[in-house]
Amino acid sequence: MQAEGFDWDKLRVFRAVAQLGSMSAAASRLGGSVPTISRRMADLEADLNTQLFHRSTRGIELTDAGRILLRHADVMADVVDAVQLDVADRGGSDTGLVRLDADEAVLALWIVPRLAGFLRANPDIDLRASAWTPPTPEAVSLADVSVTLDRPVQSDLITRRLGKVHYGIYAAPSHPAAAGGMSKLASIYSARCLFHRPHADLIAAAMLPSDMLRQFCERSPVTNSLAAALAECRAGASLCALPTIVESTCPDLQRICLLPEVRADIWLSFPERTRRLARGTVVLDWVRALFDAEEHSYFRHSPVHALRAEPSAQLRRPA
Repeated sequence: MQAEGFDWDKLRVFRAVAQLGSMSAAASRLGGSVPTISRRMADLEADLNTQLFHRSTRGIELTDAGRILLRHADVMADVVDAVQLDVADRGGSDTGLVRLDADEAVLALWIVPRLAGFLRANPDIDLRASAWTPPTPEAVSLADVSVTLDRPVQSDLITRRLGKVHYGIYAAPSHPAAAGGMSKLASIYSARCLFHRPHADLIAAAMLPSDMLRQFCERSPVTNSLAAALAECRAGASLCALPTIVESTCPDLQRICLLPEVRADIWLSFPERTRRLARGTVVLDWVRALFDAEEHSYFRHSPVHALRAEPSAQLRRPA
């Protein structure tokens, strides 16, 4: 078969089917329908005059010819990635789109409040920020820069530790727990406290079942919405476990209790292509400065240095 007449897109579809093990999973990843994926694979087998899959009710398995083709398809994918790195965007690399994914709490409480300043200083960079979700075989993150509390496992990413996120329990000044100022966990153990899902998962992974904080978390309501948690806390309906960076953007909340036992690393990750673009370097430098622990004590490694013993003046309940 002549290369000029070959439909190379069929290899992209074949590679997705081979990696995921089913036509339906490939259709979900590629945004097509199962009949379309199946037809394209039948056409590819006809083009190559060979069987690529063993089909059964349990899914598909590659034949020997299919495994050989997958090796070639992987090489071709690497070539396409190399083209993207070496050739694409050579023209206007100091302007254009940069995608930033970040942990939802870090994004909402720290990055977004500072985004307007970045955009004013860099009007030619279209920085689009989104809440980060863990990549899956069906949906791989396309972000140029990621700031996460889970260390990425992808081998093709450059990864650096930025600092730590520390946590505390907060309340609106109208909440009864705010009347006494700073408290110990034992004194609010029976109170209603809302936990954001990522923080609850962190506590479950880091603490023993007998630990008071884990027991407190397990008997408390958990939400997957940071916005809902903040709204409930501000309304005085509940205490809320939040990163201490909330103090920089929500001065109406009062810190009730420190949680120094559980903290999370902040990871900066990005593909090599980001560092090769001028606009990518600008965003990376901005993100590193945002989380500079010398400039912003919230992100220092030790809770002793990152968390003050008493709430700041703006966090005290008005007399």
